Amino acid sequence: MSVNESVNRIVAGSGVILAGTLIGMLLDIVIKGVLTSYLSPADFGTYSLALTVISITGAVATLGLHEGVPRYIAYFRGRHEEHNIPELIISAILMGLIAGMLAMLVSPLLFERLAGDGFDIQGKISSVVKIMIFAIPFTILLNLSVAIYRGFDRTSVNMYFYNIIRPVSLLGFASAAVFFGVSLKGVVFADLLSMVFTFGVMAVYFIRRPPIKPEWKLKFSEPTKKLIRYSFPLLISATLLNLMTWTDTIMLGYFKSAEVVGVYSAVYPLVGFLSLIIGSMGFVYIPVTSKLWGENRTESLGSIYAIMTKWCFLLTFPVFALMFVYPDFILTKIYGANYAVGAPVLRILALGFVANSYFGFNYHTIMASGDSDFLMKCSVSSAGINAVLNFVLIPQYGMLGAATASSVSFASIEVLMTLRAWRSQHMHPFTPMYRRLSLIGAVLVVGMLIAREMLPLSGASWEYAAFMVVYFVALRYGKVLDETEMDMVNGIKKTIVQNMSILLSQALKTPGLKL
Repeated sequence: MSVNESVNRIVAGSGVILAGTLIGMLLDIVIKGVLTSYLSPADFGTYSLALTVISITGAVATLGLHEGVPRYIAYFRGRHEEHNIPELIISAILMGLIAGMLAMLVSPLLFERLAGDGFDIQGKISSVVKIMIFAIPFTILLNLSVAIYRGFDRTSVNMYFYNIIRPVSLLGFASAAVFFGVSLKGVVFADLLSMVFTFGVMAVYFIRRPPIKPEWKLKFSEPTKKLIRYSFPLLISATLLNLMTWTDTIMLGYFKSAEVVGVYSAVYPLVGFLSLIIGSMGFVYIPVTSKLWGENRTESLGSIYAIMTKWCFLLTFPVFALMFVYPDFILTKIYGANYAVGAPVLRILALGFVANSYFGFNYHTIMASGDSDFLMKCSVSSAGINAVLNFVLIPQYGMLGAATASSVSFASIEVLMTLRAWRSQHMHPFTPMYRRLSLIGAVLVVGMLIAREMLPLSGASWEYAAFMVVYFVALRYGKVLDETEMDMVNGIKKTIVQNMSILLSQALKTPGLKL
């Protein structure tokens, strides 16, 4: 597979993933609208807290296999060792099922032990958790099923099940629960039914359209040992990264008022939009590059890394510019004037989190190479920096200190991973064209800030529209993309349109199980 073919596959596949993500986000908003219109704020808060407990438990019980499985399937395919894949799949499913059953038994006890009587005085959250725990094994098996298809480059399965079937079924069951006027436990039971239904559809799909001819032989040899050794550090890494997102909120609640926590909690999720592009591309990037690693064709990986990073930042930069230059405008439009005080927080967070797109696919490249131990070490270092900075900055600077701690810690892990990719694989994204793109971006942001302060312009909407025009003109004439890449852009446009047309026609013309 050439560099152009690899890039085409990554971008075309990520277009489908991004579309699915946006669909899922829209459906999630509709679902929350249905639930919040029916449940009281206290009941919806109870439901949300219980869902958080189950999400954390399920993430830990997945054991990092949702990342390890697609990497090793693609790797063995590249090495033409497909005979190892059935063992890999069966081992992952069994480990996931066992971990899921243990998590289902441990979750209520762990919650009661950690929360204490003061946190859940009436036992409402605990009673809801005891219903939702039955979703954990189904969730883990669904995660692993999607991961298996991902290893075979069938990334559209993620869109079908996570972005369409799961939210649509939840919307249907939740709407039925509201229609019949059930209690909070009835709504929770509707959520559980939705997960069971989604897994049931996946089970039928897996049987009817398996990614590989199944060989039901139970054995635990070298492929399983490799999978465990690779996945466990990723579990530690993912857990620490999740803890980093909670540390600042917890410390803010300890040192500052609930009002400060409320503003910060409203602002923080917005920077997640800066990761939409790299998250979608990374979902396809890992199996594609892992297969190349298995084929021992690493000479093309550096070019793929550099090209994909440039395109990722190129597409993410307009969102960053909007958040950095007009944070007060965004917060006022979304939450109201009372949340405009969080504008400096959004600016700081945007500056730190855009590093994820700017440094690009360092994490994914290291993961594809099999160096999961280093990713764990990076996460430990970053989590330590985050905790220390939060403890030092929050008492004096409040939510500005929390934002600074998060930005510095997340940016530091990007620098560490970029240095690792350079030292171990001699790969980096900073080509002359990428440096030119960085300069164009910096000049435009500074120009926007100056124009906003010095000129009596007509408002953020018109100013941003003018910026977008100037930005794309600068890209066109600033020699950021070469002729080959322009041809690839045109080819990718056609591929994405064709893929979406095929997916839509399949969804409309075929029965629900033939996805």
